[in-house]
Amino acid sequence: MELIHIKVLNTAIERILNKELAEYDITYTQATVIGYLKHHPEQDICQKDIEINLGLTHPTVSSILSRMEEKNMIETRNMASDRRYKYIDLTEKAMNISDEIHTVIQRITAELFAGVSKEEQQVFSNVLKTLISQVDKKTD
Repeated sequence: MELIHIKVLNTAIERILNKELAEYDITYTQATVIGYLKHHPEQDICQKDIEINLGLTHPTVSSILSRMEEKNMIETRNMASDRRYKYIDLTEKAMNISDEIHTVIQRITAELFAGVSKEEQQVFSNVLKTLISQVDKKTD
């Protein structure tokens, strides 16, 4: 197994999703942020939460959030306890397209796995989870 295959696959999938999501004026990475925020509506989410849960660096998330704020996809509000930190909320604009974005991602996922059996998909998912766990151990 060569790691280059994972990199090539990730790049190709991201390219496909970016093309499909262009009509919503967002990238796949921005869509993952929208999905993360939407699935945690009762929590106060800050930038660090996104970094940790999506496996992204601080500069990357800063850039993503800046672009999303420019596009009116997110709003920020100061933490009462520490004004250096901000909570991030989805705007109505982002909420209005979030279901459509999810549908696009689900459709592309189904197309990519069309020739893969359910058993193979489960094995693939388990292998990915194991690799993520191994990487997490190396980066802690």
